Amino acid sequence: MALARKAVLGLALLLLFVPSSVQAKGTCELPPLMHQRRDVATVQHLEDAWSIAYLKGDTDLELCLLAPDFTEILRTGEVKVLTDELGFAAKNKGKNLAIPDLPKSTVLIHGNVAVAYGISKSTGADGTPRTMRYADYYVWENDTWHAFFAQ
Repeated sequence: MALARKAVLGLALLLLFVPSSVQAKGTCELPPLMHQRRDVATVQHLEDAWSIAYLKGDTDLELCLLAPDFTEILRTGEVKVLTDELGFAAKNKGKNLAIPDLPKSTVLIHGNVAVAYGISKSTGADGTPRTMRYADYYVWENDTWHAFFAQ
């Protein structure tokens, strides 16, 4: 019994010293996030994956893609953070929203930072067409891209 307790205590102490990114890695091995490279095609793919995850309410994928300090500025000027974005996406879970033709982003990469920007067209709740400009900023860390800012 004492040996089992020591083993559990030893494992617990080991986990304290393992970086959290290593602990979480297994939970983020989702197909849309696999095989990333530091290139334009990968960032464009991630833009689509993020949009689809948002529309499906897939907060697991968003949690893996978005940096813990993710911040966004809405068109109203409001500043939101990761928990807000996850909450917005969660409202779509189970709604079975149609996946529209997704806009193709222009991607610029400078070192370990990328920005994907473009124009998104949609229809408002009242049926009027809506055009928005957007920009999503990514950082390359530990061989993966993470969105850290959106506008």
